[in-house]
Amino acid sequence: MVKGNEQPGRSSASRYQVRRVCVAGVLTVLVWAAGCQRPGGGFALTPGADEETWAIRCITLQGPERFQRANAYAEALKKVPGLKPELVQVLSEEDGTTVFYGRYQREYGPDGATDRYEPNHLHDLEVIHDLSARVIDADGRPRDSWPFRMASMDLLPTYRPAHPEWNLEPAEGYWSLHVAVFYNTETMRSRRFAAEEYCRLLREQGEPAYYHHGLMNSSVYVGTYPEGALIEIRRDDPLAGTLVVTSKIVDPQMLEAQKRFPTSLQNGHTVFDIVRDPKTGAVRERVATPSFPVVMPRAQRQLERPGGS
Repeated sequence: MVKGNEQPGRSSASRYQVRRVCVAGVLTVLVWAAGCQRPGGGFALTPGADEETWAIRCITLQGPERFQRANAYAEALKKVPGLKPELVQVLSEEDGTTVFYGRYQREYGPDGATDRYEPNHLHDLEVIHDLSARVIDADGRPRDSWPFRMASMDLLPTYRPAHPEWNLEPAEGYWSLHVAVFYNTETMRSRRFAAEEYCRLLREQGEPAYYHHGLMNSSVYVGTYPEGALIEIRRDDPLAGTLVVTSKIVDPQMLEAQKRFPTSLQNGHTVFDIVRDPKTGAVRERVATPSFPVVMPRAQRQLERPGGS
């Protein structure tokens, strides 16, 4: 059971070999309609507009004076040799006001994101990390401070969804059913648009679909369900001498949704784990990645609060 949005592009277990198979039916009329049709059916994901611009998140500030402080930091950054003043900007978000530097495009391989950016971000990040300032402590003593020592790469919060009302982030409920994940690759740079389009398609078919955008992946979910939709099953493993805890769906509506969506798609494809015999190497079974329950973001935040349950 996974509690979160970020799902890997493929299995990392060494005994699995993962193959992607085109999905027939509902997904073939999704946003790939303008794409190249593959021999034997299905559609290839086509390059789209890159929705994502990365930048260095230099510092995020809270409090009543965050705007003035952020602008002061921004003005100081503009004067640093080696940095370009026009690439410094201040943006406000729900969690505070942030000073960003730079514009970078993340590079992607066939299986998703790499750690490389264009242009190369490492020099800029090192310069910003090493910036120091002289401050005065409460007791009047001067000391050196490194206000940007926690600077890191982040997405600029400039993307605006077409249908914010379908966002899972503020939705009420405890569980939702994960049915698809989209992530950028070297041939597809529109994972957020793709997730929202799939959500739209499902809603046109009467499904209560939602999307959720993470830092790297965008997922699609069906339905919202109460906390009691799953129950824990505990049993002792006499061989290992441990307590094994598993979860079971008992909510009739979630069970029906899982019948309609038995697999969790990845970029419009069903992914199979090919399980091989460790001795002979022969294929033992092909198992499609199943759909699965996920704790919704609002409920997860409640769990993480002090005293949350």
